[in-house]
Amino acid sequence: MVKKYLMTPGPTPVPAAVASAQTVDMVSHRGREFHELYQYVTKTLREVVGTSHEVYLLTGSGTSAMEAAVANLTSPGEKALVIRGGHFGNRWADILKEYGVMVRAIDVEWGRAVNPKLVAERLAEDTENETRAVFTTFVDTSTGVVQDVEEIGRIVADKNALLVVDAVSGLGAVDYRMDEWNVDVTLSASQKSFMTPPGIAFMSLSGNAWKVCERAKCPRYYWDLRKCRQFGEKHETPFTPAVATLRALAKALELMMEEGLANIFARHEKMARATRAAVNALALRLFALNPADVLTVIRPPDDIGADELRGHIARTYGVVFGGGQGQLKDRIIRIAHMGAVGPFDIITAVSALEAGLADKGYVFELGVGVGAAEEIIKEM
Repeated sequence: MVKKYLMTPGPTPVPAAVASAQTVDMVSHRGREFHELYQYVTKTLREVVGTSHEVYLLTGSGTSAMEAAVANLTSPGEKALVIRGGHFGNRWADILKEYGVMVRAIDVEWGRAVNPKLVAERLAEDTENETRAVFTTFVDTSTGVVQDVEEIGRIVADKNALLVVDAVSGLGAVDYRMDEWNVDVTLSASQKSFMTPPGIAFMSLSGNAWKVCERAKCPRYYWDLRKCRQFGEKHETPFTPAVATLRALAKALELMMEEGLANIFARHEKMARATRAAVNALALRLFALNPADVLTVIRPPDDIGADELRGHIARTYGVVFGGGQGQLKDRIIRIAHMGAVGPFDIITAVSALEAGLADKGYVFELGVGVGAAEEIIKEM
């Protein structure tokens, strides 16, 4: 039997303390114990999100929060601007179209971040100010790119539009400041940097976003955020939540607060540098030109298929990397270092990558990648 090491960009490894938090006795989601749990989770999430606005909990994946954002903030026939530069930017456009929203897209080459000037130019072209919202992704894990949300926020704040950010990846591992960056809606989920099993999504809305929510005309029932706000005043959710997963998220947040957000950000930055140092030492190519600290995306050697290499490493050495999505299928390997990831996880991942490359006939000095990573790690 080969021991498994999960290095995918979601779900991510779950610490034992977080997993065991799910095993305690079930409680009523309308009782005092749940109220206390809800208050702790939402209050702590506000700190991570960087907002004074309330955070609301949804039972579902990150995509459920994306759909909730569209259903509550748009009306059929309205116009929205979408930054499309990866699989999840495309998802914004797909959801908006399903709800009858007219999508204007800024298409960015996969692997690059959008130039914020393009956002300003596209908004300036809308002389009638009909663009109701700008939708973007903070970190698109399909490409490993991080967007300059702070600068985009400055631009959108001068227009009659909302800024809606999919922060499913990145939030909790990379510095993010919703209020300071003029973000109107932030959404994320439990299964990535929050090192919790999938099942909980959450959102925070600005005052302007709530005004739009009240007059939006799209159909909504389960994803009606007005219900979330109504029940949130009682520290409850409108429908039955994933209580056990919420307990796990509470434990994960407790661990995160003990480590401290600044220390978490520094750890992720160092793990990213160590991984990329190894990739460079192995003479492999990085895919993202604006890489986020939560994952490293690489191109394998030209004569080795990405999925062939990933599969071999998983079967032989037990280390599971992410593959390409959409147009990048079988073209890249995604090595995640988000959530509960430390120095020896990086060493293990790089060792497995080296072993797999050697097995496939790639010529290099064995150990050079591990050595490069260790040079960064020993600074800790």
